[in-house]
Order: sequence, then C-alpha cells, then structure tokens
Amino acid sequence: MAVVCLAIPAISNAQSSSDSAAFKRAQSLVNDGNAVIGRAIVDSVIARSAPGTNAYAEGLYWRAILSATAADAEMDYRRIIVDYPLSPRVEDVLLRLAQLELARADYDGALQHLNRLTLEHPTGATRARAGYWTARVLFEKNDAPRACAANADALARTSPDDTELRNQISYLNQRCVGVALATSSSPAPATTPVMTAPAPTAPAPTAVAPTTVTPTASASDSIRRVNKTAKAETTAVKSASASQKPPMKLPSSPKDGKPTMVEGGISGSGEYSVQIAAYNVKSQAEAMATKLKKKGYEARVSGTSAPFRVRIGHYTTEAQASAVMRSLKAKQINGFVVKAE
Repeated sequence: MAVVCLAIPAISNAQSSSDSAAFKRAQSLVNDGNAVIGRAIVDSVIARSAPGTNAYAEGLYWRAILSATAADAEMDYRRIIVDYPLSPRVEDVLLRLAQLELARADYDGALQHLNRLTLEHPTGATRARAGYWTARVLFEKNDAPRACAANADALARTSPDDTELRNQISYLNQRCVGVALATSSSPAPATTPVMTAPAPTAPAPTAVAPTTVTPTASASDSIRRVNKTAKAETTAVKSASASQKPPMKLPSSPKDGKPTMVEGGISGSGEYSVQIAAYNVKSQAEAMATKLKKKGYEARVSGTSAPFRVRIGHYTTEAQASAVMRSLKAKQINGFVVKAE
C-alpha cells in the first residue's frame, strides 16, 4: 500500500509564471474531481516545453504527482532522476520512489533511493524526512540498531516548526526503548558487498559497502531526550492497556457496514486515530478510504487541503489505537497513531 505523505515543494524559480499558474490550476482541478481536464493541462505544458530543460522536467514532475496510478507516476519519477539529475525536484523524487518501493516491500530498493538522496543531498530540504523513512525501512528489515540511529539523526535534523514530522519520529522511537544503537553506521547501500583487490600475500578481504547515514553531533542528545519521552509514553500506554478489562476487541470487517466495535464504545468517537496514508490529490485519498471501507474499516479523509490524510477510527485511548495499528500491520496495512481531528 502506498504511503505518501510529502507536501509538494515550491515550484522552481526557473519555471515561468504561466506554467506555475497552469500547474496550480491542474492540481486544483484534479483535487476537485476533474482529473481528465487537470492532467490535460499538464500535458499541454509538457508539449510546449523543450526536452532537456528544467521546464520539461517540471512538467514530468507534475504529471507524476497528478497521475492516476502509482505505475504511471513511477515512470516519470525515474525519467527525472535519470535524464534530469540537476532538476531541483530530484530530492523529492528520490524520496517518493523510496516510498513506492517500501509499499511493495522492496526494502533494498527503497534503501538504494534513500542512500542516494543522503549521499548526493546531505544538507537538502528532505534530509530529515529521508532519515525517518530510512528508519522505517530498516525496522521492516528487523535491523533495529541502525533504524534507531537513523531515527535519532532524523530528529536532530528536523525543524522545530515541523510538528507532524517530529511527532512521527517520536512515535517511531518508542520501538527504540532498550535497543543498543548502531554507533558507527546506519543503513548500508542495498547492493552486493564490494570486494577489494587481492593483497600480494593474503586472500582478498570483503569490504562492507559504505554507510550513508551517521548521527550528527546532536543526535546523542536527541536519542537520550526522545528515549526518555518514549519510556514515559510506553508506561502510560501500558497503564491504559491494563485498565481495559476484558481485553479490547480488535476491529473486524463487518458485513453489515456498521461501525467497528472496540472495547469502550464505537470507534466513531475518541481522541486517537490510525493514519494510513496522505495524498496531495484528494481523489486518491478518497479512493483509498473507499477501499478500506469495503474491508469493513471506519475510514475517512481528513483535511480540506493537501495533504489529504486517510485515517481509521476514533479511539478513546492511545493504547486502543496502537492495538488497532498492530492489527492492521499484520494485514500488510502500515500506519501510525495520531490525535484525531
């Protein structure tokens, strides 16, 4: 399942004002359900742009953003990183490609894109978010020490104003309580090991590929601070869980379409939800919510402007929402707990 939660960066200064207005109009039309007209506008901009220019790459980027399918988007994303490596969109494109790889459980493929991003754009605008997604991929690979190191590094790089990303990182860091962090490495590129040239008197040693994410000097302080917070949150969650007797009933897939029942009441009221995805295009978010509803979940689209978030349920306690999140993950649906709107 694609989990896309990236805001669209500002349009390049090199882009003409007319093209900029056209892309904004196209996005508005697609969000409002007029996808055919919106995509036609983007195609017209591409048609009048000269191949090999940043203007052409910008058109490909917007065509990918507003595409009807992930496969169509991926084709344009890959074309950008191959044919337009100097485009200001490359950072964002690499991150989106990593998310697509993660959605289909190609963890090594996701790490390749993330490693390239951190190597080529070490101080870029998406560096902190890349660290967070690197941690998520490494957790899926059961490499908790490197995942926690990448997550701590991401927190150290995150702007205090980016509340949503900081919350995601802090929540993910709960999995790091008691984990010994990798001290000198984070994810190595997902490639076969590099063999060194044979020495004159000894067999050729195998050299591990270079790592690409090293916690910053402030990461250690961030690790201690976040672990302290995570321990407190974990204790609160355990206390909340202990007070729920008998054990909570996890959501099922009711055939009658009625709201899912959990211990303590209907999931239609409460302070916590499980966020499944976020999209820049409202119709894509609505399509995802519809799929989840067909499976019996109380899914909805939250937000009146991009990103449009797909969320499930309203749960009384964070412990209930966390249990639902784990149940969803067992069904290959990834998400994280958030405060309900």
